[in-house]
Amino acid sequence: MNKILSKIALGSMVILLAASCSKEGCTDPNASNYDANAGTTNNDLCEYNYDVPSTYAFTDADGNNTVSYGGQTARMDMLSEMVTYLKSANGSNATPATLDASTLLAMYDNSYTGWTDQSLVGNGKQLKSKTALADAGIQAMFEAWMSTAASSSPSNTTSYLQSSTGLEWTQMIEKGLMGACFASQMTSNYLAGIEADDNETAVDADNGKFYTEMEHHWDEAYGYFTDAVDYPTNGTDRFWGKYANKSYLEDNLGSATDISTAFRTGRAALSAHNTADALVQRDIIIAEVKQMQAGMAIHYLNDVKSKVSSGADQSAINHSMSEALAFLFGMQFISETPDMNSSDVMAYVSTIESDVASYASNLTEINTLIDAIASASGLESVKNNL
Repeated sequence: MNKILSKIALGSMVILLAASCSKEGCTDPNASNYDANAGTTNNDLCEYNYDVPSTYAFTDADGNNTVSYGGQTARMDMLSEMVTYLKSANGSNATPATLDASTLLAMYDNSYTGWTDQSLVGNGKQLKSKTALADAGIQAMFEAWMSTAASSSPSNTTSYLQSSTGLEWTQMIEKGLMGACFASQMTSNYLAGIEADDNETAVDADNGKFYTEMEHHWDEAYGYFTDAVDYPTNGTDRFWGKYANKSYLEDNLGSATDISTAFRTGRAALSAHNTADALVQRDIIIAEVKQMQAGMAIHYLNDVKSKVSSGADQSAINHSMSEALAFLFGMQFISETPDMNSSDVMAYVSTIESDVASYASNLTEINTLIDAIASASGLESVKNNL
């Protein structure tokens, strides 16, 4: 009799254990509905509570700042100084400067020691290594533009330092690096691989690095968009922070609002350990950056059409055509799946670069290019408004 009761009790225990193990629930301790008794993992059921701040400011549970993107700000500072130096050779200056190739190349790889901001000297950061995910061919292209710009004689007869065919190197270098370096690093590097990052342990809390690897890479992506915590109240004075906030992009695409909101929302989700929500915001950012890059190319092509129609000075027409070309050039670097691939983009670059002035005067070609960019980027409905 005792043996029979023992068997019955054992059977009951097995049934209870099976019932316990089959309980489905959230097993993530960071979730608000974490269930320590859940036997079957189903973290699709997890719920996370977090607020999205109005500024890009985040702290850990102890109040420590967890945001850091100083390297990105340093690279923007480098490009700012390089652009200032390039523009010193413009014919609009009372005494146009003669550029030095070694100076431009040293600025590019940060072997330069003459930075106005001396904190940039030897800081281990550079623009070159971050260009097009370190593609040697693209890096060489930028260096060729820099060297050719330096070999050109300044002129007081045109407003901008341009080649004999109308190519303006300042625009190709500045806007080109906005795409090949800043937007590429943002989308193709830091955000593209963020799923593989750790989001549980601070990188080095003992040395003030209170952010996780995932949080830090998200912040570095943000740093290539703007250096302002309170964007767009501030941070609209240069590079993507400037152009995203232009009325033609903000009014038609919502670039400044949508990108900055997605960055803050995704970062808040990461701070709450909600990777799934952050990845949704990651995809929004990449899609918006693609349209921002394409939108800028279309805008300047429309500007070329307007200047040609109004009989503007050829130097001014070439200026807008060079900007359009530089933004088109950058489209190939936006994410791992760009809207226009490298072969298509570089075919346009080769054709236009060889004779900017001639291409800009052909409105049929300009309209065909606008249509191609708009079709690739989904901007057909707003192409005439940009």
